[in-house]
Amino acid sequence: MDFFKNFDRSQEVVIDSLKTLLYRRHNDIFDRLDFEDDEIYLEPLLYSYLTQDDDIWLDSIIYGYEKNPQKRIVVFSNNKGIIYIPKIGYFFTEKKEEKLFLEKCDDFFLIKDIDNVAVSFNYEPIIYLDEKIELIKTQHPLFERFFINNQNIIVDIDIDEVYSKHISHFNNALQLIKDTYFEYFDLIRKAVRKIIIYEGEPYSFAAIQAHNMIFLNANDKNDDVFFLDHILHEGAHVIFNTLTYISKAELFTVPFKTNMSDITKDISDHGELYGRFHGLFTQSNINFCMERCISENVFKGRQYKELLGRFSSNMKRFRSGVKTFDIPWLYKEEGKLWYDFFAKRYKDLYERNKIIIESFDVSNQPYIFSYEIFDKTNS
Repeated sequence: MDFFKNFDRSQEVVIDSLKTLLYRRHNDIFDRLDFEDDEIYLEPLLYSYLTQDDDIWLDSIIYGYEKNPQKRIVVFSNNKGIIYIPKIGYFFTEKKEEKLFLEKCDDFFLIKDIDNVAVSFNYEPIIYLDEKIELIKTQHPLFERFFINNQNIIVDIDIDEVYSKHISHFNNALQLIKDTYFEYFDLIRKAVRKIIIYEGEPYSFAAIQAHNMIFLNANDKNDDVFFLDHILHEGAHVIFNTLTYISKAELFTVPFKTNMSDITKDISDHGELYGRFHGLFTQSNINFCMERCISENVFKGRQYKELLGRFSSNMKRFRSGVKTFDIPWLYKEEGKLWYDFFAKRYKDLYERNKIIIESFDVSNQPYIFSYEIFDKTNS
């Protein structure tokens, strides 16, 4: 299945859908934004905006993209007192979780409170990683709903003290993907426009409600190998969301939001059908790239051993996923094409690498791979 050739058209479909939804909500939107500039419609916050009901966020999201920016807009500081404006930058204030006003006069910004009193601030520009991927360095209020714990309670996360430690790790890992699996790197470059690196809950993720963005949960122990794994993984979610944005409703003979346990009749099977099917796409690409990194000896010493452990663990998860989804009655035509692609890729990877895959015990690995556990078990 040549999904590489299908991506550009699929992305156009997603962008057209976003434009339609924006127009339905604001019929003057294309007086303000360039209809032809598709870069605008890759902005993750536009997807977050459209999946909530409050119109007050729009001006601050599109301010940096507008043909003729307004002289005064409503903005919102987060729980650290920081205002993030896409394409513009960050305004650090002492006003936490407040509605404020941003004004521009003769190329100078002013911030005022609801009483029209000037608010002092420090400005910092946007940070771009390699390939013009933007690194967001603080929480945006519209993203807070994604950070929930096991009790579905929104939790605070650490971004401000984490991201700077991992800039080189991210860039190095992205370069490795570019060097070893260029076709997939090209899709990441097109699909992933922004990232957040944080520490806290939940695990790393991507969400259609913040499309074209990945959220990476990292700590001080994580380096290039971790970022290789997680850029491949979360990037795959964005890519597969794009590829199946319209067709996800036609992949299966049952609704794509069907609980997995209803299909397998195993009450311990968590999640929904489409979300679990995503996992086969992620593993198809994680393991393909890792195989190339192993064969080309891109890592040495501890990092090489960690790569082998992650590869073995991921391949065994891939095996389990392929087995779980071996349900012929489940698929319509496109779904069957995807499943056959996943199953063949697993078989090919396993046959080439079965000695490596079966050489390690990863049976005691938690959901998030732990090198410490792996090293102790396989010393």
